[in-house]
Amino acid sequence: MIFLPIFVDQEQTLMSEEKIIKHAENAVHVLQDKEKSWKKRLLGFIEEIVIIGIAVSLTLMFHNWNDELHEHRLARQFLIGIKGDLDTGALIMERSVHEYQRTVDYYDAVWNQLRTGRIDAAYIDTNSGNLLHTSYFTFDVGRFEGFKSSGYLRLIENQQLLKHLMTLYTVAIPFEEEADRTVFHFRQADYNSYIGTKAGPDLSDSTGSRVHASLLVNDPAFRFQIVRYAAYLKERQEHKLRLAKRMSILSDEIDKELNK
Repeated sequence: MIFLPIFVDQEQTLMSEEKIIKHAENAVHVLQDKEKSWKKRLLGFIEEIVIIGIAVSLTLMFHNWNDELHEHRLARQFLIGIKGDLDTGALIMERSVHEYQRTVDYYDAVWNQLRTGRIDAAYIDTNSGNLLHTSYFTFDVGRFEGFKSSGYLRLIENQQLLKHLMTLYTVAIPFEEEADRTVFHFRQADYNSYIGTKAGPDLSDSTGSRVHASLLVNDPAFRFQIVRYAAYLKERQEHKLRLAKRMSILSDEIDKELNK
């Protein structure tokens, strides 16, 4: 009769613990009861100890089960959130690559003009804002880092999935973010040194983003910047598309895990 409260709520669990203490006191009293034979005292004592043992075991089972259930819910909520983050991140990255295509096309077009000698000065100058146009890759890793710092990654039972998550968040994503920062940092510095300060701004442009880059078509430094960053930016696009695909694949992997 003392075991039912253990499975109800915290208050009743505390009451069952009080009963356990009561049975421990009874066990002591039984042994001290001089009016009973030693056999009856021993049997009474054993009975009380058995009751206590069962009650404690059930209490521990309940707490362990409750903890496991809570941890399972934490892991599931985390995976649902991460899946959403990956789906959103992959979509944003694909859109970013698509929107940045005009800048890559500009570098290709100018390089083709330089190679063939068919210079379209109006095109080069009018679209020269692309020489500085950037599209940084950023990804919110807060959910993953919070779960990791709390020591909860151990709750992910699928070790292969955990490995893929760790590799993506601690290697692949940081690498791409750093690669973007590095490329655009040097691109900005090279622009200031070899293009912007030499070509001069187009005063008809209210934004100040256009320069008379066509004046530099015979400058070896300008030519080098065009071919160099045309290759770099294409590489950045390819890396981002591969990462977006990797995120989508991992999202599908998480979905399978959630539907087991």
